[in-house]
Amino acid sequence: MVLLLLLDGFGVAPAGEANVINADNMPFFTELAREYPVAVLTTAAQSLNTRYLTLGSGQEIIDEDIKPETTLSSTLAASNLKQLKIVETERLAVLTVFFNGGREERLVGEEYNIISSASGATSSQPFVTLTKAVKEITKAIAKEKFDFIVATIPYLDLVAASGDLFQAQKATEVLDKYLRTIVATAESKDCVVVISSAHGNVEHMKSMSTDLPDTERTSNPVPFLIIGREFSGKTIGLVDPISSDLSLLAPVGTLADIAPTVLKIMGLDVPPDMTGKSLLR
Repeated sequence: MVLLLLLDGFGVAPAGEANVINADNMPFFTELAREYPVAVLTTAAQSLNTRYLTLGSGQEIIDEDIKPETTLSSTLAASNLKQLKIVETERLAVLTVFFNGGREERLVGEEYNIISSASGATSSQPFVTLTKAVKEITKAIAKEKFDFIVATIPYLDLVAASGDLFQAQKATEVLDKYLRTIVATAESKDCVVVISSAHGNVEHMKSMSTDLPDTERTSNPVPFLIIGREFSGKTIGLVDPISSDLSLLAPVGTLADIAPTVLKIMGLDVPPDMTGKSLLR
């Protein structure tokens, strides 16, 4: 079983007053980055829909109207594997339609778990949705019903959209604690967890030139981790980050490399249509 966990809003940038992500706020994430393969991936200045097309298809997509024939989900369905998508209502289309190549038809063996989310950008509403998502993720892992689970958690993105640096800092601490819960459940079921993000936000919350809040999604690199018993102590890329500072790493791939990597972890062949490359060495 593989869980692909997309922490949208989590980008990688050098330390600074505009970046609220640091080791003190996220000690568990830092611990994971020390113990398991970690890298950073480049993103493109594209729409959220296009980024999810790239994520799901394993190809560099620059136009959200393009509908790639081959996707991670279609490859899993063709192999008679069961898959679950866990997503809140505000991100429903990106993880269902666009992750599946721009198609609305549900695949054989594919299920959706849609989490209702209240509209608005107050800090309490994203937190409620986060707790629901974590509950559903851990429940799905524990059932051992699915071969592949993908979940998007835009908690950091939603909180960063408020422009409140203090709330964003608290959000990183809360997310870190929930990551511990998810990983602990995954480890108990021998589930490999792949952590990444479609875009950043919380790592650049203020314009240093104007000193005004910057709430826009970024095109900064995003983290990529593989967590599982067989990956402990291994690396991706040439070196481990010094003091787990991911901003010191040169990107080793792109969002298009995530789908091929997941397929390799699952022991499946990467379709020729996927131009992305597996990050497993």
